Amino acid sequence: MDKEKINERALLLMRLYWRDQLYKIGKELGIPYFNQFKDYWDIDHFQGALEISKKITDDELLRIVKKNPPKYISLGGFYGKYYTVTEKGEIKLEGAWDLIRENVHKVLENYGDKGYAVLQAIINKGGRATYFEIIEEIEKILGKPYIPSHLLPRLQPLKLVFKTGSRRYPDWTMPPEIIPVVKEEIANYKRSGKRYEIVLEEKISPKEKTSFLILRADRKIAKIADEIAQKRREINLIFKSKFSGIKLFEDNEIAILDIRKLCANEEEFNNRIQALTTLIDGINVKELKKFIKNKKLNGSVNVLEAFLEEHFSNYNKRIITNFRNIVTLRSKKYPIHKDDAKFIDALKYFGFKRYPPDWGRLWEVVLKNYLESLKLLKKCIEE
Repeated sequence: MDKEKINERALLLMRLYWRDQLYKIGKELGIPYFNQFKDYWDIDHFQGALEISKKITDDELLRIVKKNPPKYISLGGFYGKYYTVTEKGEIKLEGAWDLIRENVHKVLENYGDKGYAVLQAIINKGGRATYFEIIEEIEKILGKPYIPSHLLPRLQPLKLVFKTGSRRYPDWTMPPEIIPVVKEEIANYKRSGKRYEIVLEEKISPKEKTSFLILRADRKIAKIADEIAQKRREINLIFKSKFSGIKLFEDNEIAILDIRKLCANEEEFNNRIQALTTLIDGINVKELKKFIKNKKLNGSVNVLEAFLEEHFSNYNKRIITNFRNIVTLRSKKYPIHKDDAKFIDALKYFGFKRYPPDWGRLWEVVLKNYLESLKLLKKCIEE
């Protein structure tokens, strides 16, 4: 039998039944796969559906559905190449891809590249993604941000994308049985170079746009901070394995929490840069000095530099340069110390030619440079 059809029938069975019902059906059919499990929750959902799909015909499928009416059908039914199930539960032994193709064309005709980008973004994320994951992927596709808050709900009546997950943690899902045909149609759209005149213009209120920008910035900063925390952990593990069990960085959960916060003005920047330099100052200087010649050397960055010079002489110098300029942003400006022209030099290092800078943008760039140093440091010590 056609493998493609068997796999789609398995997807259909997964849509109609959860594991407990599949287990019951599989046992009744005497399928060996199910005999190895004492309880239904031990079976793999897809594998269980696939084992049943291999053993039954279309007529047997209809008999199974009649005997075991589905309790709930998610994602608006089922619209595959070989099978269709309506929202009311009516099953048909015929495909619905012509309908899906038509609906994809409607999206492209009404929304042009934006419609293409939303569909492609969800496919790129494996068919299921959170709102902000979709936004991030759209920006990669279009090369600019786009807020799909009006478009996403309009894809549900077209059977293309559905809001799933919990109310608190929602995401958006493209039914797996339609992904191949949607992928094919949007690939044709991209390949043809055809660009529709956008029929439906979306109106986004200033309040919604501002909220989006704030949430987007918050997500970006949090993502960088999470990666920083992970890289510090990885460096500590490597360091402990190579240098007598010592950690390079001291733990500082409060500072990690503080660098996750957004920065909207100069006062907030002062607070954020203080937290970040606390992490730099938190290098385990006392233990690190055991591995350098100059025991009288002071300053966490100085000690780290001496250590790298003696043990990893080919290290990337940006590790230290980034750290020094971050410290300068804290120490050469009020309120930590009196204002100093070296602060302007540090700004220029991070790509800011004017004072005052965009404090929020500066904070993001500084975090990225700190993360860059961690990545370079990890690469250096693990070689």
